[in-house]
Amino acid sequence: MLRIVSWNINGIRSPLQGVVCQETSNSTSMAMRRILDELDADIVCLQETKVTRDVLTEPLAIVEGYNSYFSFSRSRSGYSGVATFCKDSATPVAAEEGLSGLFATQNRDVGCYGNTDEFTQEELRALDSEGRALLTQHKIRTWKGKERTLTLINVYCPHADPGKPERLTFKMRFYRLLQIRAEALLAAGSHVIILGDLNTAHRRIDHCDAVNLVRVPLVSGPLPDCDSIHSASQCVLGPRGSFFCE
Repeated sequence: MLRIVSWNINGIRSPLQGVVCQETSNSTSMAMRRILDELDADIVCLQETKVTRDVLTEPLAIVEGYNSYFSFSRSRSGYSGVATFCKDSATPVAAEEGLSGLFATQNRDVGCYGNTDEFTQEELRALDSEGRALLTQHKIRTWKGKERTLTLINVYCPHADPGKPERLTFKMRFYRLLQIRAEALLAAGSHVIILGDLNTAHRRIDHCDAVNLVRVPLVSGPLPDCDSIHSASQCVLGPRGSFFCE
């Protein structure tokens, strides 16, 4: 059985401070190892890491017993970002940053991008430049012993700021690109798990203030049959043929 944990960490260095202060003899790497071991998962997906490549230290990224993968914001420092830590026993066969393929390195990439002709190259680059998506692909075995491919899409979806209409457009387009990529992977025969911080309540019951939850009209972006942020997430999540089981 594969155990996967998702955690919006709100700054990957924040929880380490308490651990290191309590046990000053521990290095950052040992402190990170302790946190990962406490989570007791084969794969740990973190969101809102708030680190960029220039400030990511080796002890934080290289943890004994784990392989780590990071996606950084290229537009702002200390903003957004996702990371996936995989135990050596769950080492992926492929890993890739972003949904569009523009940041693919051609070396053990996941592939399967789908048809993104509705996006401009500039738009695709912008959607992937905030460090919001990281894919890892794994070989798993079913209960019957058959080998299958599993793709994890670790996402930190954009927040729609009421005072910035352009961010709502950005959010909806990110959802659309996520949907295209997931469907392409499914069509290629991979199992797909989308996990992380979707920044949207799937249903009213999932929201802490459901009574005052406001439906926001879709302002742009071709999402068939979706007329709000809520229904846009519904298009990605299900209900039939969905990527998640309720």
